[in-house]
Amino acid sequence: MRILLYPHDLDMGGSQLNAIDIASQLQAEGHEVIVYGWPGPLVERIKERGLEFIASPRPRFRPTPAIVADLRRLAVERQLDVLHGFEWPPSLECRLAVQGLEGKTSVSTVMSMAVADFIPRDMALTVGTEQIRDERRKKGYSQVSLLEPPIDTRENRADAALGEQFRRAHGIPDDNLLLVVVSRLVPELKLEGILAAITHVGKLAEHRNVSLAIVGDGSAEDLVAAQAAAANEARPGTIIMCGQMSDPRGAYAAADIMLGMGGSALKSLSFAKPLVVQGENGYWKLLDETTLKDFEWQGWYGVGEGAERGEAVLAEELARILDDEPLRRRLGDFGRRLVEERYSLQAAASTMEGIYTSALDRRRASWSEAVRAGVFFGGYLAERAIQKVQRKVVMDDFNSRKLLVERSQHPGARQRVVVFVPGTFWDDLKGTDHMLASALSREASVLWVDPPRTIRSSVSEGRGVSLKPVVVDQLENSVTRIRTQVPGGVRFAILRNLYDLLPLHRIRTFVRAQSAEKPVIINASATASFPKDLDGIKILYVTDDWIAGEQLMGLPVGSVIKRLRANLVEADAVFAVSPTLVQELTQLDPSCGATLLPNGCRLQDLLPDAGQPAAGLVGQLNDRLDLNLLEAIRDAGIALRIAGPLRGNDPAWRARMEEFLASDGVQWVGQIPSEQIAEFLSHCRVGITPYANNEFNQASFPLKTLDYLAAGLPVISTNLPSSKWLATEHVLIAESTREFVDLLGQAVATGLEPAERQERRQIAEQHTWERRAQQLLADIDDCVLTGT
Repeated sequence: MRILLYPHDLDMGGSQLNAIDIASQLQAEGHEVIVYGWPGPLVERIKERGLEFIASPRPRFRPTPAIVADLRRLAVERQLDVLHGFEWPPSLECRLAVQGLEGKTSVSTVMSMAVADFIPRDMALTVGTEQIRDERRKKGYSQVSLLEPPIDTRENRADAALGEQFRRAHGIPDDNLLLVVVSRLVPELKLEGILAAITHVGKLAEHRNVSLAIVGDGSAEDLVAAQAAAANEARPGTIIMCGQMSDPRGAYAAADIMLGMGGSALKSLSFAKPLVVQGENGYWKLLDETTLKDFEWQGWYGVGEGAERGEAVLAEELARILDDEPLRRRLGDFGRRLVEERYSLQAAASTMEGIYTSALDRRRASWSEAVRAGVFFGGYLAERAIQKVQRKVVMDDFNSRKLLVERSQHPGARQRVVVFVPGTFWDDLKGTDHMLASALSREASVLWVDPPRTIRSSVSEGRGVSLKPVVVDQLENSVTRIRTQVPGGVRFAILRNLYDLLPLHRIRTFVRAQSAEKPVIINASATASFPKDLDGIKILYVTDDWIAGEQLMGLPVGSVIKRLRANLVEADAVFAVSPTLVQELTQLDPSCGATLLPNGCRLQDLLPDAGQPAAGLVGQLNDRLDLNLLEAIRDAGIALRIAGPLRGNDPAWRARMEEFLASDGVQWVGQIPSEQIAEFLSHCRVGITPYANNEFNQASFPLKTLDYLAAGLPVISTNLPSSKWLATEHVLIAESTREFVDLLGQAVATGLEPAERQERRQIAEQHTWERRAQQLLADIDDCVLTGT
């Protein structure tokens, strides 16, 4: 066969190297092979392999018409059989070039973590994981095959001399345990893990001989270098920035432990090195016999439970092998055997030969499929144009996009599915709905259905306008979101009922794709009904006194109680966040059997006491707070540190709060990410819950109270039933403003005892969101599924 392989660029990168390696092996098997593309650093590698290289016109708008014309010319003049594009721009250009040509075909390879829907379905497509292959088949791709990143096992193997040369070149002592990362330094996908590795190795270097070598360059190189310099201040030479290397084999050979994802991860195994696989959102996982199946399914990559946990997760994985040299050797040997058996270059070339032959046997490229792909591509371009106008970040490809969970889970798995209908948007401040859904995602696959959002609010809040009324996107490891965009009128019951029908098809599609018997449908909204005609276990979760807060939410009088009564009747089980709410719901509907499911907390590392005599307040700053009390605290000379967004609706109250926040003795830092709460509270000696005495607050369960305990702080609270329910001496209840100020003054003046901090932490551990999620699912199993 006469074959043209077209990498998406010829800079250093895993997909490009895969293309060149496959081309070299195909030529060794007797095929005529051309490598095509805009010249870059990898041209020398192409020529070293004895491959013919043809330069393309400069890529501009993709697909580039000049490139399509050039490919079409080559296909005819050189009598090419196959044009093989790697990633979506070359794939589209190859597909357009063969349109209408007899006896020629185009093939697409996508090694990214998601595949663009505008790649024509009649192209032979290869992808890098079993998971993506199954997802594409469900999307109608009839010629989709698995092509895992191939490794030249002859060129990439343990070499002590290469390793010693690398260590000498970079001044790494022989007795230093060396961790190595070989990666592009780009913001998308990879940067988060690299920074976490730098931070952790910097800490390790305080008490052992250890180094981290980072091989690669990219747009985030300055940021990585800055963090490396900070880590090297304590112990120079701990983090070594090696820059881009056209041949990084010496780095692999020198490593004691490799950190990486994708092709870099597999290459490290070829050098017989133990591997900790990197992903995003705090993901790290050591490869061994027990975790191999996961990587075979999802690829050499993963999604964790939160970026803030990344360093801690890496520390846990490394702790298993840092001091166990025999285990490191065993895992290295295991990896080498794995690569030889499954990921060799010879096996990849054989797979591609079969794919090319099958593609040539099929009919020529379809015009109707080309039109369909063009429509999808037009939508993609329009969304990018809108992003640019709104000055949002526009990604150059699909490398940083996670696979949408409109697919089955691991074959054979029957994972529980939760459809979560919240009262807030996912992107809002992380409150009860968000935290519970995130915790449930560790136990189940979660579909989060955002409330309908108006076009006007989308524009005013800078969130962007979608061309589609309903959009599905992936958020966390097992959380998928449905967003609905509507013209207006979401607060009116008639329109809201209509809007709630829009995402029904997507909800049903998601549920069917999960291989689950019945989903758990959690309705935590004051205004939404349960999804129509969706068979499942219906749970009503009441997070606030919605009736008392009707006006606060700007809803028509009487609409909330009408919706609440209807949902109470339809629900199979009812849960509420506070004892007061349980009582109120029972009075409203004695047969509802409401159960207490309080708010929880997210545990973060217990940081050292910074020793500042200040009181801390975190959370939304709205008219639920007792502003008279806050002013009394300030006037008593007690320093206040406050974090949270200002959300007051009443103009007079808001003006007064702004004046308070600007006054002496008050430090307001605005809204901070939830992962920074622990660090913020480490500079305080006590946490306060200063809620006004009203009907709405009496039924609430403030998240902040448990956050304070998780940070090891004592709590002073106004007289709230939820604070009393905790029943601990570490949460003091004040009956009056004077008592609150007196208790607070005593707490601020008292240092934090380490033993008491641990006690408070232990209390918080009994109230984590993970425990709340487990309690909810257990209660559903015990009460609903058994019919009791």
